[in-house]
Formats: sequence, structure tokens, C-alpha cells
Amino acid sequence: MKKTLINIKRALIKILRRKPNTVKILSLILNIIAGIALLFWLLSTPFNVLGTKVDLEALFVLLTTIAVFFNQAHKWLLEDAEYSPSYALALGYVNNFIEPAIVQLIENGIKKPLIYIYKPENISELYKPNIDMTKATIKNNAFEINELQLNLKHGRARDILTIQKSKTKMIYFDFPNTLLSLSAYIDFKISSRKNEVDLEEKTELTKVLFNKFYSKVDELLKAKHLDAYVKYCDKSLQFTFK
Repeated sequence: MKKTLINIKRALIKILRRKPNTVKILSLILNIIAGIALLFWLLSTPFNVLGTKVDLEALFVLLTTIAVFFNQAHKWLLEDAEYSPSYALALGYVNNFIEPAIVQLIENGIKKPLIYIYKPENISELYKPNIDMTKATIKNNAFEINELQLNLKHGRARDILTIQKSKTKMIYFDFPNTLLSLSAYIDFKISSRKNEVDLEEKTELTKVLFNKFYSKVDELLKAKHLDAYVKYCDKSLQFTFK
């Protein structure tokens, strides 16, 4: 039941996100009209529309119910807006790198390239020393790892890692360094709050922002029918070779 409600909420936010200003305006208008109806009701002043007396109590209840929905919807959009940097980064990552990379690899003769995207638990995993450590771990697991420069026709030239198990088994691997951009945003959000900087709170916000990023990446890949070309892995470095 709880999962169903969460899915309904996500679906509503996805729809409402297209018209945030409309939601805000409707919320304001309905609150004003409900306030006027309440005033007429309390003053016992008759209210007529096209010659028909309006039941102000019923009107107030109806308007208040609708206003509560739009107030809640507006609140959801404000909460959702906090994660907008993740959405923007995901959009740029897929449109400017993942999609062009897949297209380029296929044009280069790779029938069905498989790209693994790294999923860090925290930003520090994307710092260069830790990336070098991850690469070293991959090599120590008896895999051959190399850098391949992709001169993308539909995006900026960029390197992608190749991980080879044998001459016929190879995957591509990428660290989403674009997530490093969230570091300043996270610091700003935490420091702007009244309470002192809390490491646990910072960790939780990082986790939520990362989840939003990958969720949006998934959504975009499915919409572009590219999800079959992409998998994820974390620091356990579990790969499936085709």
C-alpha cells in the first residue's frame, strides 16, 4: 500500500513538474476564493451565482479540499526542486556523453556495446586518488584496463575505460565525474540551514541526490531505448561480460 502511494506521488510530481507556475497560481487563487467563501459564510451573507443561492458551507469545504491538494502539490514541487541539480546533471550526462558514446561505438562496429556506470556511495570515491585505486583494483582482479578516446560526433571528445576479460569479452566503464559538481551544492544546502553542519545529514543528502541522479539517468535511457546498453556497478566491481 505504501509503495503504491509513493508511486502515485512520483507520477503526480512528474506531471505537475511540467507546469510548476500553474500549480503555484492555482494554489494561491483557490486559497483566496476559499477565504472569501469563509468570510461570506461567517457573516451569514447570501451569495448568488446566476440567480442561484450558493451553499457557502459546501463551497468552502469543496474549495478547501481542492486548495489543500494544490498546496500539497506545490510543497512537493518545492521539495522536488531541491534535487533539480541532480536532474540537470543526469540530462547532460546522458545527452552529451552516454547516448553519443553508444552511437559512436555502434558506428565503430561494436554491435552491442555494454557500458558500466560507476555508482559511488559518496563524492570522495570520484576523487582522482580513489579513482586510481579503483582502477588498480580492477587490474588486480586479472582484468586488462585501458583508456579509449572517443571523438564523438554528437558530443565532446572524452575518454572511456575499456575492461577486457579476454580478446572477445570486453565492456566499457565510466566514472560519472559530473557528480563532483554536487559537492558545492551539498555544502551550500547544509551550511544554509540553522543547525550546525552534521556529517550524517550531509551523507544523507548526498545519498538522496545520487539516487535522484541515477533514477533520472534510468528514465532518460528507457525513453531513448538505450537501457539495454547500460549497467551499473559499485565498489564491489561486479561485471557481467557478454
